[in-house]
Amino acid sequence: MLRKIQFFIWATLLIACQDKKNINPAADITGKWRLISYCYPSGGLSSGCQPVIVPDSKGVYIEFSSKGAFNETYKNTIPADYAFMGCGSGSYEISDKNIRIRAMCMSSTEGKLVEISSLSNKKLILKPYTVGEYVFVKE
Repeated sequence: MLRKIQFFIWATLLIACQDKKNINPAADITGKWRLISYCYPSGGLSSGCQPVIVPDSKGVYIEFSSKGAFNETYKNTIPADYAFMGCGSGSYEISDKNIRIRAMCMSSTEGKLVEISSLSNKKLILKPYTVGEYVFVKE
């Protein structure tokens, strides 16, 4: 029985790793994504993060166009309550497993480099900080 469980875990990990290799972030990230939950860093890097669920009555959306445009919009909420970047529109570019987002409110022209933790045709997980992730679903 233990051998079967070990094989199942090994096979699952192998399949999961293969799926990530087939992802093409430049093509697969385009579209509109709705933020459903995030874990925002709190109390420093060693303290972990504060989990937040975005209620169904609220909406935080990010959109990536095929031409490199980025936009963040809100429905029934404001960036102070729920947000990803909280910066509105701008541009983006993909480099390896990261996305560099440049938006109006950023103080640096370099923008923010965000790790793409996971990407499928239905789910996007971004990691803008060393701790915590932002989970989006495709609209």
